[in-house]
Amino acid sequence: MMKPNFLRTGLIVTGLLVSPAALADDATGSLILDVRARHEMVEQTGKLDATATTVRTRLGWQSAPWRGFTFLIEGENVVVLGSDDYNSGLNGRTAYATIKDDDITELNRLQLSWAASEQVRVTVGRQLLSFNGNRFIGSPAWRQDRNSHDALRIDVADAAWSASYVYHDRVLRGPGDDFDWQSDSHLLNLGYRVSDAASLEGFAYFIDLTDPSAPQDRSNMTLGGRLTGALPLGEARLSYSAMLARQTDYGSSTADFALDFASFEARVSQSGASLMIGYDLLEGDGVNTIATPLGSGHGNHGWADAFSGGGAQSTADGLEDLRFGGTYGAETGHAFVTGWEVGAVHRHFTAQRTGDGLGREWDAWVNLDLPRNVGLSFQFADFQGTGNPLSPADRTKQWVVLTYRR
Repeated sequence: MMKPNFLRTGLIVTGLLVSPAALADDATGSLILDVRARHEMVEQTGKLDATATTVRTRLGWQSAPWRGFTFLIEGENVVVLGSDDYNSGLNGRTAYATIKDDDITELNRLQLSWAASEQVRVTVGRQLLSFNGNRFIGSPAWRQDRNSHDALRIDVADAAWSASYVYHDRVLRGPGDDFDWQSDSHLLNLGYRVSDAASLEGFAYFIDLTDPSAPQDRSNMTLGGRLTGALPLGEARLSYSAMLARQTDYGSSTADFALDFASFEARVSQSGASLMIGYDLLEGDGVNTIATPLGSGHGNHGWADAFSGGGAQSTADGLEDLRFGGTYGAETGHAFVTGWEVGAVHRHFTAQRTGDGLGREWDAWVNLDLPRNVGLSFQFADFQGTGNPLSPADRTKQWVVLTYRR
């Protein structure tokens, strides 16, 4: 295992020991500090059991606005504590189940923003991107090395309308630089707020992965729309989202495909409790499936990530994900635990093209809010396949997560 160097050790000491009072904002800008310690355990059929204990620290600074300009810089450091009995993708321990965290220190964000007016903002540099719930374009933060993007972004907005254009040059996928992909992509997102009950989005993503290490069938053009909103339902509240998209090959793609995507979800909430039902359809043609090389992988189809990897989220025969679940939580007012939430989600997976069963999954969690911006979470995922050739291996994952953020 790589030994932490001086910079890595310094970031960890800063993140864990410095007093929040000493990091107060002033007229020159504000400090960014985000620390997450995580113990992760994975049992997977065909692999040795994996265990990883890691600490991730993000430390940065954002300037105060000056003549419309704002500068932001943020470093990210991950340290592996104890043994590395897992496959990080870099350490060569392929007999173990995969946990994609390793010792790294990198520049996570380095961006300059200019507010040309109240309606127009331009941002250039290494930054975070998020559209349409991170499905196709996002900066997922589940792994300790967060995804970020080298890009030029232009945002235009007024009271109801918004529009964003991004020229995308590189996605930093992690861990470290070994999995980054160069791109020559153009991303367009339009939004309109109809009312408090409904907001519309339209998007056109022209994604061309030019890096030789990127999967050559993942470049794509995705056109689609999304509807989100919430409205009262008696004393409860109903929130919903619906997204439809059509994806075809584009740019450097070596494949020829035209595939459909659909996602629907509804949630009813009242007095700290909520019930949810959702359904996703990712079409497959027996060779290709929906590609999401610049989007989020984790959690879209279960925390076990049985169907996530390499910029895709389903099998060659596609995927149907029917899910339901609920949560309950409350603020306590206690000095030690100020709030809590428990929740669970069950998922049933089938192959979209053939209708074959691919497996079932349970995800569950307990989140505790502690004083002084500290959080403690216990999380669990269990995927059981069906034995179908396209069904992923059975796996169980558990996490204990301690966070601090300011």
